[in-house]
Amino acid sequence: MITIVPTPLGNLEDITIRALKALRGCDLVLCEDTRRTAKLMARYAIAKKLFRYNEHDERSLAEAAGFLRAGRNVALVSDGGMPCISDPGRKLVALARAEGIPVLVLPGPSAVVTAAAGSGFPSDSFVFLGFLPRARGKIVKALKKAFELEKTVILYESPFRIKKFMELVCAEFGPDTNAVIARELTKVYEEWLTGTAAEIRDKLAAVKEVKGEIAVLLRPASFKDEAERRERGASAAVMFVCTGNTCRSVMAQYYAAKAASNLELDLKFTSCGLAAQGAAVIPAPVKIMLKKESVPDFEHVPVQIAAKLVEEADLILAMTHAHKAAILEKFPAAFDKTHTLAEYAGFGNGDVSDPCGREEVVYSETFRMIKKAVAVVLDKMKSKIDNR
Repeated sequence: MITIVPTPLGNLEDITIRALKALRGCDLVLCEDTRRTAKLMARYAIAKKLFRYNEHDERSLAEAAGFLRAGRNVALVSDGGMPCISDPGRKLVALARAEGIPVLVLPGPSAVVTAAAGSGFPSDSFVFLGFLPRARGKIVKALKKAFELEKTVILYESPFRIKKFMELVCAEFGPDTNAVIARELTKVYEEWLTGTAAEIRDKLAAVKEVKGEIAVLLRPASFKDEAERRERGASAAVMFVCTGNTCRSVMAQYYAAKAASNLELDLKFTSCGLAAQGAAVIPAPVKIMLKKESVPDFEHVPVQIAAKLVEEADLILAMTHAHKAAILEKFPAAFDKTHTLAEYAGFGNGDVSDPCGREEVVYSETFRMIKKAVAVVLDKMKSKIDNR
């Protein structure tokens, strides 16, 4: 029989009791690298014959198959983690299954699962791509197909190519793509880098040499957690955020509500400010421009941002990057659903400037940008609703 034995990613104390029993009870161990496995065996005083198993060498596969056909009790390990998951072993397991040889799989360490759990990204379901092809065109094609599922994407990357890969992500999928890099998991130099693709790219650029094994997690800025929204049984709720909640976010909220109504979209729009004062007056140009768009008369009292408002929103659209940073500093759990209005609309990294207290032409220019961005937001929301 063959027993698939997961081994520690780095910290040798992560071995399971069942894994140790399997290694002590087997006849021989098939290894990715006998030197790495020898260190683990020595740590737990286990003496067994170690054979190198090379997935891409037909002679190595034939030798391993011979052990199984001879009735030997074989343990299969990789350098760390779960064999067969972006590690050697699949061909031998497939052969054993085809020939009716018993296969026993033990649970244990896995880099992809460890990275998913520690990333903070939604991982009720995710897309794992393993190691991507080398060609740029194939990489872009694989990522585009994976992103179409609107799930967190996880992959492994070489330390020698990670800088170039993050540059590719920025160029092809936007510098605002949310990303996490988990390097050297469970080891002495374990490191987590979180932020946008551009932020991580710049952090890596400042390092002379990147070392170790790397897991990369990606979520485009436009993604949101649809599962949570469905669990609440409510229509999607969009919240616009500015400073005082008297100008930009108010124009966005009431214009979006009117435009969504015209499109018969079941969406809820709210707004708030990072430094809102309930007694503040809505500037006359705001109501004048909204009235020209046939927005019904309204009385708006500025609302201060709060945890409950953030929790209830499915999508949070800030007017500037400074607003976004302030929101995430106070409410880090809102990372996946918080964006600037411009970046979510695909307008790049620009901010929606504050017209408060300035000439009416400035209000008009700000409102023009908000209208264009809101149109794209509604189109995205409609597409998601239609594709459910």
